Amino acid sequence: MTIKGYIYEHDGETLTIVAPFSDGYLLDKRQITECEIRLNDGRTISAQQRKHIYATMRDISDYTGYTPDQVKALWKYDYIAKTGSDYFSLSDCDMTTANEFLNFLIDFCLEHDIPTLDSLLERSPDISRYLYSCLANKRCALCGKKAELHHVDHVGMGRNRREILHVGMRAQALCGGIKGHHDEAHTIGQKSFDAKYHIYGIKLDKYLCEILKLKKEKR
Repeated sequence: MTIKGYIYEHDGETLTIVAPFSDGYLLDKRQITECEIRLNDGRTISAQQRKHIYATMRDISDYTGYTPDQVKALWKYDYIAKTGSDYFSLSDCDMTTANEFLNFLIDFCLEHDIPTLDSLLERSPDISRYLYSCLANKRCALCGKKAELHHVDHVGMGRNRREILHVGMRAQALCGGIKGHHDEAHTIGQKSFDAKYHIYGIKLDKYLCEILKLKKEKR
């Protein structure tokens, strides 16, 4: 459900939002105590955003066999159904909606191993989210191939990687094999590698540890 409100006050640390809502029964019945806030800065979708969205939909079209128009319609409605977003047009939607829809398409490509004409890293409007999704889907952040876990925070000699607590450690999803990106990171060093590709480590949380089958808590 999406409702609209306005910013009543801002003290430098906290936003006070006023949003008219009359269905108190719904709040009580479902015991809703939290909500998400999306700020609309009034800017509309940029040419670059539109280009990346259509390029990603084209890749999905090539892989699935759906026509580009079918992909556009189906994936827009799927996004709306899963997020509760209002219907939007790619001709004049706001920048926030464009970014979120692009993130949605990129996540789909990573989850279903859909090949793309160029790196999704270059298209992503949110690098942290993209790097996180690469870890969750075990896809190399640089080329999209099947990835291994690369520890940005060194484990240390003699420590059993299966036994150390991984929550809070920084990691990257990088492809393996000789001359793979994982190998390159170790060869040229982490600092040089991150500077070359403009990426960084993502802190592992319990969700990622569970997916990657890493130890997440003391026994």
